[in-house]
Amino acid sequence: MNRKVDIMKDVQQKIVMPKDLQKRRILFARMNLSKKEKQHYIRLLKGYEGEKQFYHLIKNNLTTNSIFLHNLLLQSNNSLFQVDHTLIHAHTIFSFEVKNYEGEFYIDNGNWFVKSTKQEIRNPLNQLNKSDYLLRQLVKNLGHNIPVKSYLVFINRDFTLYQLPPNLPILLRSQLNRFIQFLNKSHVPLKQEHHRLAQDLKEIQITDTFFENLPDYDFKQLRKGITCPECCMFLSRERQSFLLCDNCGYTETLEKGILRNVYEFHLLFPGMKITTNVIYEWCHIFRSPTTIRKVLSKHFIFIHNGPYSYYDIRP
Repeated sequence: MNRKVDIMKDVQQKIVMPKDLQKRRILFARMNLSKKEKQHYIRLLKGYEGEKQFYHLIKNNLTTNSIFLHNLLLQSNNSLFQVDHTLIHAHTIFSFEVKNYEGEFYIDNGNWFVKSTKQEIRNPLNQLNKSDYLLRQLVKNLGHNIPVKSYLVFINRDFTLYQLPPNLPILLRSQLNRFIQFLNKSHVPLKQEHHRLAQDLKEIQITDTFFENLPDYDFKQLRKGITCPECCMFLSRERQSFLLCDNCGYTETLEKGILRNVYEFHLLFPGMKITTNVIYEWCHIFRSPTTIRKVLSKHFIFIHNGPYSYYDIRP
């Protein structure tokens, strides 16, 4: 078996869009968000796309023994902090804060500015320094003696940073291939301690459910229909068993579209029962609920309770 495949089995966490962002994506298509909420969603989405690019760059090019963890929300010294990517290497724990900035920026006397407007922005190194300190303390408190080294990664090829001091822990997109080559020079096998640390970090990570700060919404106010997973526009019924997006040309089977909508509904309204009538209203695209009932019966468990019967998602 190929060596890289064996090693990458240690990449236990596949990158998945955070639930907070999944919900915002659904709401973006189904309700009128304020300008501020739209900007926040677009900023989060762009950040996630940058994290995904970095994840795939590491996954596809790293050949050394490592454990790669993604999007850890942790607590240390009574402070919450998040690490975009954590790479447990033979001698070092690397943490990466990924930014998907684009355009021209410069540093002047430790402050960061947009070159075109000379507007000052928040120094992203402050966040990195905080998470670096807290992660080092956490690793130590967990009983592990592995050094931590943190980097601020600018993943976008259209990002330029002028007057960059050479000693800052920053990796530009043009430097990442060389950095990965440096990592690949190590052929030291991982020990049980590395796997215990990875397990410890995964066990103590905090769900982001309570930190979402979503806009208020309810079932009645949201626009109904099946949205396109590519462009968030609503799909139209093309043929008997297919759906089509008139905006971007995306197509999918009717069954897949219904199932995706069921999971979106359940994500937004976990306390509401999944019934034929509710999903029929949520999808909005069908003349009768028959198709909905067939798909629900095929994929979910029917809980018979007279007029209060519903479908339960299989574990």
